[in-house]
Amino acid sequence: MATYSNPQYSAANYQTNRPRYRETLVDTILAYHKRDNPGAETNVAVDVATGTGIFARQLPEHFAKVMATDISGTMLESARASSASQAIEYVESAAEDLSFLGDSSVDVMTVATGAHWFDTERFAAEARRVLRPTGTLAIFGYTGFGHFVDYPQCDKIIKEFGLGDDRLGRFWDRGREVLVNGYREYHAIFTRDAWTHVTRNIYPNTIEGESVANVPAVVGSGPVVMDFQVTWRVLQDFLLTWSTLTLYHKEHPERENAALAVVREMMAAAGSADMDEQLNVQWEEILLMCRPPQSRN
Repeated sequence: MATYSNPQYSAANYQTNRPRYRETLVDTILAYHKRDNPGAETNVAVDVATGTGIFARQLPEHFAKVMATDISGTMLESARASSASQAIEYVESAAEDLSFLGDSSVDVMTVATGAHWFDTERFAAEARRVLRPTGTLAIFGYTGFGHFVDYPQCDKIIKEFGLGDDRLGRFWDRGREVLVNGYREYHAIFTRDAWTHVTRNIYPNTIEGESVANVPAVVGSGPVVMDFQVTWRVLQDFLLTWSTLTLYHKEHPERENAALAVVREMMAAAGSADMDEQLNVQWEEILLMCRPPQSRN
């Protein structure tokens, strides 16, 4: 998304206040990669749309070589600064053009909360080209919404803030819909193109439109992607990283910051006055894994 390259967008704020991924997530991906997959190797991993390298930094201890790409040079500057002690090669590159990679050269490709911004068809074709026949593609992410266990009245408030036409909704690129719909569009592409062992895990079962979707999903009993404990203050800082806020306030410079306003609205609905109250949130997350078609035609 172009906003991440906008000088007004803070890569440092993104690096500090975005959720982290569970330490066990790499193990989950590797277990899938090696299951019933003779010859599966861990030589080369590529993290696409790495942003500030939040997930890429979990990969070096598991792979002989790690590369990470992003279309934003600004984000990559922050990534390099945050992982100076790690052997990660950062490359400024669009996800749909990984021409610096050879055919069948990658063992595992990951995309952490970024695949929704891609041209889905072109990215799927490029991933198919660069992955080894025994390779694994893991697309995962969080919608930014969730179930507030103790304050369920807040579920609707945060979704209306993010998706409502009179709030941030109309300022998102189309990719936001791909994410909010749980990467079902990718599942359809991989199924159509004969990718193998396609599996889509979601948690909890509150993904937009999931109840009426004709796309299979395994509903987990707990999170496998995110590790994000929040207070109202931490939630506010997270919402301030949303890229669309820049576009919203460019059109409405006179308005109070929308992230601050919605947190105040949620706290009022919850009857809470403590910014540091620990919240019990079941964050919406998706983990989609698959292996490339065995025929390269």
